[in-house]
Amino acid sequence: MRRRRSRRARGAHGLLLVVTVALAVPGTASGHAAFSDAVPEPGSRLEASPSRVVLAFTEALNRRLTRATLIDARSGEAVAASARFEGGDRLVLRPRGALPSAPYRVVWHTVSRLDGHALEGSFGFGVRTAAPGGEAQLEQSPLARDGWLRVALRGLLYVLTIFFGGGLLVGALLSPATPAGWLRGGAVGQGRDAARRAWRRTCLAGWIAAAAAVAVALVETSDAAGSIGPGAIDAYVLSTASGLARLATVACLAAAALVAARWRRVAAALLVGALLSIAIGGHANSASPRGLAVTSDWLHLVAATVWIGGIAQIVLAWLPRIRSLDSADRRSVMRNVLAPFGRIALPAFAVVVAAGVVNAVIELGRLRELWSSGYGLALATKVALVGVVALASYVHALRLRPRLVSARSDGHPTAERRHWRLLGLEPGLGVGVVGVAALLAVVPVPPRQLFERAEAGDESPTGPASLRAPRRGELAVAWHAGPWIAAAWMSRAADGLAGTVRLFSPNLVAPHAAIGVRGAVTTVCGKGCARFRRVQGAELRLAVATRHRRYDAVLPARWDHGGEREASRLAKAATRVMRRLRTVRVAEHLSGGVGLAVTSRYRLQAPDRYASVVRSVQVNRDVVIGARSWFKSGDGQWRYETLGDRFDARSFFPWVGHLRGARLLGRFRRRVDVALADPGGADASRPPFWFVLTIDRATMRVVRMRMTAPGHFMTQRYFAFDAPGTIRPPR
Repeated sequence: MRRRRSRRARGAHGLLLVVTVALAVPGTASGHAAFSDAVPEPGSRLEASPSRVVLAFTEALNRRLTRATLIDARSGEAVAASARFEGGDRLVLRPRGALPSAPYRVVWHTVSRLDGHALEGSFGFGVRTAAPGGEAQLEQSPLARDGWLRVALRGLLYVLTIFFGGGLLVGALLSPATPAGWLRGGAVGQGRDAARRAWRRTCLAGWIAAAAAVAVALVETSDAAGSIGPGAIDAYVLSTASGLARLATVACLAAAALVAARWRRVAAALLVGALLSIAIGGHANSASPRGLAVTSDWLHLVAATVWIGGIAQIVLAWLPRIRSLDSADRRSVMRNVLAPFGRIALPAFAVVVAAGVVNAVIELGRLRELWSSGYGLALATKVALVGVVALASYVHALRLRPRLVSARSDGHPTAERRHWRLLGLEPGLGVGVVGVAALLAVVPVPPRQLFERAEAGDESPTGPASLRAPRRGELAVAWHAGPWIAAAWMSRAADGLAGTVRLFSPNLVAPHAAIGVRGAVTTVCGKGCARFRRVQGAELRLAVATRHRRYDAVLPARWDHGGEREASRLAKAATRVMRRLRTVRVAEHLSGGVGLAVTSRYRLQAPDRYASVVRSVQVNRDVVIGARSWFKSGDGQWRYETLGDRFDARSFFPWVGHLRGARLLGRFRRRVDVALADPGGADASRPPFWFVLTIDRATMRVVRMRMTAPGHFMTQRYFAFDAPGTIRPPR
């Protein structure tokens, strides 16, 4: 008896520990292509008309459904402007002409390629006047644009899928030979009828779940595209991984319901596939590392389906019949239905918790987001409900049931009533858990994205004096430390190199971060600023740290102090040579400092043609000839559009127009490295740029370029100069 109690005590303590850990478990939340930054900065006042307006978002955009409009805030009329995408997550508006003095607002609507969710917002800026409303306005309510309907349908989908999956998966584990045989309850007379009715409910739930998946896909298509016509379905459902995941959910659920009567194991496998497609269509598909996030979310869903779905199957099959059973039959149900299910329910619950902890680390970033954000509070509510379900399971399964099963007669009526009441509470609590999960699925911005953006800086832009051209005898270089620009101005002193390092966010805001320079004496000179001295060697090695993260950066620190004129001459000569090329190929790597990078391959043909292959979440192809453009996403069809401006191959090279602050970094036998530093203008209409050009000494061609700009950290490699070939329209 003592050993039995000891084992029960150890099990109880272990379960309580698991429940405690579950307080960090996130749900299946869906991320969105949320607003990240813009140039001009939201709320800024410009003294000159910007040549373009750049909007940056947190995820890859669905090009066919994402749009932005520039509006004159005084008249409310749209300003004529062309729109074009840069990379996967940036949208650029180019006004047709110079903007007159006025306040302007940019209204945008995005659809993420990764999870398929739509988001809307706006921001303002002013040209020689104050901005309208100042800062960016980001829609964060999950109930906007008929959000209640989306939450209700997704909740219905989750409830039915979990119930359907509980019947299939638990049956495959406990009674693979007989449909719902695990619910018969041994020798109980009503067991056969209970199992037969349970199987009918399971199959019906599968068909309704498939119908709910269709409804969810159509409602989300309408929200993202504004309609549910053939064009909208093609753009939203058939052209992106997130849309295909929704289609796969429908197909897997319908197929599972269709074959469940004859091939239950096949139906169970299809159900697991439906849960995988739900994970791929959610926020896990936009997390990093994506493979780990999707796998963890999928295991979380499968385990929750076994645990919660199995409980729901038991309660609906037996709780309405309990009053009509005698004591022996009730104990038989406990012994032959609840006890075998408990042997798989506890491991399933452990997987739910373990996978949830992984999701928490990936999605939230820090524990206090659970109580410091709306998303976190909703998540904490879900976690609390999960904890109540776990506590109820612990009490009736590990505290009450062993005593009731071992009793020879109906000697514990109060304990038995408590046992069945606790069991009956669990499906209702499970519906609450699923309802909160459905609410989280339409919350626009996970708190970690907001946290990372807030950590990048405050609302006070760095003063113009912080960005300047290098003085005579001084080197100005930059690269990225995580999402921030790490820019240094340095000169030679008696005991080594001395200078200043400054950090800038994509909106040129100084973040709260500590800067260390390896092997140097450093002092703080303000927010995101450090002075250093006594640096030796050819590199400046930086360590940038916040309370939660650390980033490293390496900057060149050796240059020819008397070679400024030669560096300027080499940069100009190389630029002339590159602009005279007939053809060239380019390999590009573009990053925002965090998240997924974009790799691209270009073929340029003078005077006005290029073809590109861009790889991010999926492969996109572009062909541009003059003002005509053809675009192809993934394996879809080519789509034609007319550009607002005619493409000029001579303007492709990013450093054209920024030949300032040239410094000679090094001479080598076959090449020479030149640094350029353009501090930009006094406002956001002319952002700063830093370049390092690697020039072939024999041909004066640039063979490699590294660019640092707000939110853009790019390297390009140039090859196949003047190679034969013609770029033609796609067929």
